[in-house]
Amino acid sequence: MAMGFTFMPTMPRAPRVVRWATPSPAWFKLNSDGSSLGNPGPAGADGIIRDAEGQVRLAYQVALGTTTSVIAELTAVWHGLEIAMANGLAPLRLRWTLRR
Repeated sequence: MAMGFTFMPTMPRAPRVVRWATPSPAWFKLNSDGSSLGNPGPAGADGIIRDAEGQVRLAYQVALGTTTSVIAELTAVWHGLEIAMANGLAPLRLRWTLRR
Protein backbone atom coordinates (compact mmCIF):
# COMPACT_ATOMS: atom_id res chain seq x y z
CA MET A 1 0.00 0.00 0.00
CA ALA A 2 1.66 3.19 -1.22
CA MET A 3 0.19 6.71 -0.90
CA GLY A 4 -3.01 5.35 0.67
CA PHE A 5 -4.12 3.32 -2.37
CA THR A 6 -4.98 -0.37 -2.25
CA PHE A 7 -5.39 -2.69 -5.20
CA MET A 8 -7.83 -5.60 -5.09
CA PRO A 9 -7.56 -7.86 -8.16
CA THR A 10 -10.84 -9.37 -9.32
CA MET A 11 -11.66 -12.25 -11.59
CA PRO A 12 -12.71 -11.10 -15.07
CA ARG A 13 -16.37 -11.62 -15.90
CA ALA A 14 -17.40 -13.61 -18.94
CA PRO A 15 -18.62 -11.38 -21.77
CA ARG A 16 -22.34 -11.37 -22.34
CA VAL A 17 -24.19 -10.60 -25.53
CA VAL A 18 -26.43 -7.55 -25.36
CA ARG A 19 -28.83 -6.58 -28.12
CA TRP A 20 -30.90 -3.43 -28.52
CA ALA A 21 -34.45 -4.12 -29.72
CA THR A 22 -36.00 -1.47 -31.95
CA PRO A 23 -39.43 -0.09 -31.07
CA SER A 24 -42.40 -0.56 -33.40
CA PRO A 25 -42.54 1.67 -36.49
CA ALA A 26 -43.42 5.31 -35.68
CA TRP A 27 -42.52 4.76 -32.00
CA PHE A 28 -39.55 6.01 -29.98
CA LYS A 29 -37.63 4.16 -27.30
CA LEU A 30 -36.16 5.58 -24.11
CA ASN A 31 -33.31 3.70 -22.44
CA SER A 32 -32.34 5.26 -19.12
CA ASP A 33 -29.95 4.57 -16.26
CA GLY A 34 -29.24 6.11 -12.90
CA SER A 35 -26.59 5.14 -10.38
CA SER A 36 -24.91 6.23 -7.19
CA LEU A 37 -21.42 5.58 -5.90
CA GLY A 38 -22.50 4.35 -2.49
CA ASN A 39 -26.05 4.27 -1.22
CA PRO A 40 -26.44 7.16 -0.66
CA GLY A 41 -23.55 8.67 -2.58
CA PRO A 42 -22.66 10.91 -5.52
CA ALA A 43 -25.19 10.11 -8.24
CA GLY A 44 -26.06 10.73 -11.85
CA ALA A 45 -28.74 9.91 -14.39
CA ASP A 46 -28.63 9.57 -18.15
CA GLY A 47 -30.57 8.25 -21.07
CA ILE A 48 -30.97 8.04 -24.81
CA ILE A 49 -34.03 8.23 -27.05
CA ARG A 50 -33.94 6.50 -30.45
CA ASP A 51 -36.43 6.17 -33.26
CA ALA A 52 -37.64 2.96 -34.92
CA GLU A 53 -34.59 2.96 -37.23
CA GLY A 54 -32.22 3.14 -34.26
CA GLN A 55 -31.20 6.75 -34.91
CA VAL A 56 -30.41 8.78 -31.80
CA ARG A 57 -32.96 11.56 -31.42
CA LEU A 58 -31.92 12.87 -27.98
CA ALA A 59 -29.54 12.02 -25.17
CA TYR A 60 -29.23 13.50 -21.70
CA GLN A 61 -27.05 13.39 -18.61
CA VAL A 62 -27.80 14.89 -15.19
CA ALA A 63 -25.60 15.19 -12.08
CA LEU A 64 -27.81 14.57 -9.04
CA GLY A 65 -25.56 15.35 -6.10
CA THR A 66 -25.84 12.87 -3.23
CA THR A 67 -28.78 10.45 -3.33
CA THR A 68 -29.65 6.75 -3.35
CA SER A 69 -29.45 4.38 -6.31
CA VAL A 70 -33.25 3.99 -6.42
CA ILE A 71 -33.80 7.77 -6.58
CA ALA A 72 -31.11 8.03 -9.28
CA GLU A 73 -32.85 5.35 -11.39
CA LEU A 74 -36.27 6.96 -11.00
CA THR A 75 -34.87 10.42 -11.77
CA ALA A 76 -33.31 9.08 -14.97
CA VAL A 77 -36.73 7.83 -16.10
CA TRP A 78 -38.47 11.07 -15.06
CA HIS A 79 -36.00 13.28 -16.96
CA GLY A 80 -36.29 11.06 -20.03
CA LEU A 81 -40.08 11.25 -20.03
CA GLU A 82 -40.03 15.04 -19.57
CA ILE A 83 -37.53 15.52 -22.40
CA ALA A 84 -39.40 13.17 -24.74
CA MET A 85 -42.73 14.90 -24.18
CA ALA A 86 -41.20 18.40 -24.48
CA ASN A 87 -39.77 17.42 -27.88
CA GLY A 88 -42.83 15.62 -29.24
CA LEU A 89 -41.19 12.20 -29.18
CA ALA A 90 -44.29 10.07 -28.72
CA PRO A 91 -45.53 7.40 -28.64
CA LEU A 92 -42.70 6.24 -26.42
CA ARG A 93 -41.56 2.83 -25.20
CA LEU A 94 -39.61 2.85 -21.93
CA ARG A 95 -36.82 0.41 -21.06
CA TRP A 96 -35.03 0.50 -17.71
CA THR A 97 -33.71 -1.87 -15.08
CA LEU A 98 -33.74 -1.16 -11.36
CA ARG A 99 -30.70 -2.59 -9.57
CA ARG A 100 -30.08 -2.11 -5.89
